Amino acid sequence: MALPGNAFVQRAYDRLAGVYDLFFGVILQPGRRRALAGIPPTPGLRVLELGIGTGLTAPYYRPEWRVIGVDLSPGMLQQARKRLRDLGTGATVGLLQADGARLPFADECFDVVLAPYVMSVVPDPIGVGREIRRVCRPDGRVIILNHFLGQESWRQRLEHWLSPVTARIGFRTDLSLPWLLAGSGLEAVALQSVNVPSIWTLVTCVRAPVPETRAADPPPPPARS
Repeated sequence: MALPGNAFVQRAYDRLAGVYDLFFGVILQPGRRRALAGIPPTPGLRVLELGIGTGLTAPYYRPEWRVIGVDLSPGMLQQARKRLRDLGTGATVGLLQADGARLPFADECFDVVLAPYVMSVVPDPIGVGREIRRVCRPDGRVIILNHFLGQESWRQRLEHWLSPVTARIGFRTDLSLPWLLAGSGLEAVALQSVNVPSIWTLVTCVRAPVPETRAADPPPPPARS
């Protein structure tokens, strides 16, 4: 199930920027906090956050890290700049408008790449996953925080059924974690359920060999009897 293109996503989140924190702040903040807690406190760590949004992760970044946050939406970045000014962390967290499937960075230039609640939003999650892999150092870590297609058959049927509806407002509910990892060249080394309800997963990954071929799209919803 493909999402609308970048222009649609950008407009949707530009409109949502002013109220995003109200709807997706408190409920999803435990996952953000857990994701940042898993990053080693190494001075000088180079961190990329893909989909920084309104900057809700900013309070958890250490001042000795070098952080760049990218987002497709200018409206979301405007809110992030306000938050950074209020926190006084504008000097340590840089912001940049960019497409996650075409990141303007050299190969292997980040120690950690964090992608919170973004892989279900982007039109080409495998393209974004491959870019994440490209810019991460061979010994680095990729941290993906997202909702993924459930393992239970009843939940899979529900999420496949819902995805065409939710795609109209900018996200999919049927994103398969194994499909994403296989197509992106990433290998999961740790998984943890987060938030309440615990339908989001924190996935810590390392780089795997580059896949030879692009994986197929997730299967269509099962036929209803």
